[in-house]
Amino acid sequence: MMKRLVVDLETKRSFAEVGGAHHRARLGVSVVGVYDYQDDRFSAFREDRFDALAALLREADEIIGFNLLGFDWPVLAAELGDWVLGLPTLDLMVEAQQALGHRVSLDALAKATLGTGKIGSGLLALSYYQAGDWERLERYCLEDVKLTRDLYEYARRHGHLYVDKGGRKAVVTVRFAEHPLAKVFAAAAKVRGSVRMTYGAKERLVDVQAFDGVYIRGYCRLKQQELTFRLDRVEAAVLVPSSTPLF
Repeated sequence: MMKRLVVDLETKRSFAEVGGAHHRARLGVSVVGVYDYQDDRFSAFREDRFDALAALLREADEIIGFNLLGFDWPVLAAELGDWVLGLPTLDLMVEAQQALGHRVSLDALAKATLGTGKIGSGLLALSYYQAGDWERLERYCLEDVKLTRDLYEYARRHGHLYVDKGGRKAVVTVRFAEHPLAKVFAAAAKVRGSVRMTYGAKERLVDVQAFDGVYIRGYCRLKQQELTFRLDRVEAAVLVPSSTPLF
């Protein structure tokens, strides 16, 4: 099944300390926060666990974050290597910027969309690092990870986010909204139910075992074996009620 992560990091130094934004590789990484969909778990990685972090990132099929491409990846690449720059990335800031025509902050999107914002600024995270307060630093980082995950989930379900513009909510359209048939497979997976679907121009009856939003795993009656299907290749699908004869 698809390995999906949400990632955010905090730095050891500020732009002022390293001579400006063009020296971001000198910022250093204090902690990296990760949410793993597969395990439904939040984890914080300090420097002594960067090997484990690298292994986790290399396994990922998709990594979601906010300003990963412009900030987090260049900073982390200085620690782990340039391979980080090629990770499969869905950057919510890039999505919002393309829709609005200008940059927008995580805090602004979260407040307008979720009704809650960040618990502080990046300067607060720096102060925690300088004071050696790892508990608060990790909590701060993981709160940003949670905000990013919740924004992503909202966007998948609704096809948009919101941002405040002059006291009114402006719609920020995204390109990765949830597939219209996703609810069919989610419902089937929940009860290990069956779906009659058209896939590869063939009608199939599939006993759904698992669904992660992208891949469907189940027993195909046509092929008489367990197979994995991609949701975006399903042409039609309907949940078969448990009382309905399958043949």
